Amino acid sequence: MKDILLVAIAVLGLANAAEARAQAKPAPDDAPQTEELTVTPQAVCVEPKVNDFAPRPKIVSTFPAYGATVRPGVLVVRVTFDQPMSCKGFLTGVRKLKNPCPDEHQHWVLSFDRTTIRTVCRTAADVAYGVGVNVDPAVGFLSLAGRPPEPFALRFTTSLEREVLSTGESLDEDPASKPPPPEFTPIPLQEAHVKKQ
Repeated sequence: MKDILLVAIAVLGLANAAEARAQAKPAPDDAPQTEELTVTPQAVCVEPKVNDFAPRPKIVSTFPAYGATVRPGVLVVRVTFDQPMSCKGFLTGVRKLKNPCPDEHQHWVLSFDRTTIRTVCRTAADVAYGVGVNVDPAVGFLSLAGRPPEPFALRFTTSLEREVLSTGESLDEDPASKPPPPEFTPIPLQEAHVKKQ
């Protein structure tokens, strides 16, 4: 799961990487280095079908958690809903708080089950931040049933600790990015009863 998220987020930054690569040409005696890259398709964008009787989606978890303190630097903001969502919506700023995910740079990834969105943001040390979900109805999220979630303001602060330098490191900080270890129940070995002759 983490690998898929890393790839999806890495794809978002390919345009900047291509531009930087075009500007920096390796010296002729430098041996080219390659890294493995797995390309994974994104979830297809599905238009919502309005059903006024469907329940509104609820936010079940976020990263950072509401009121949490996280390390500064690269931050993959996650919002998980209780039902599948459409591709409509953006995270917005919250009044009187700094927005780590400005609209002009915001590109988010929708999970394959359509319940989780993630976007890469940037934070500074020792700052109070706010991210709005449906705070502005004009750019609010919609479920596949065309229903908006209740407005929610995710508030968090950053610490003075060492900066997070990559999306992978940020994903490591998010408990939802780490699958639980498999459950293992040892099977007791039965003593073999062998009759001596």
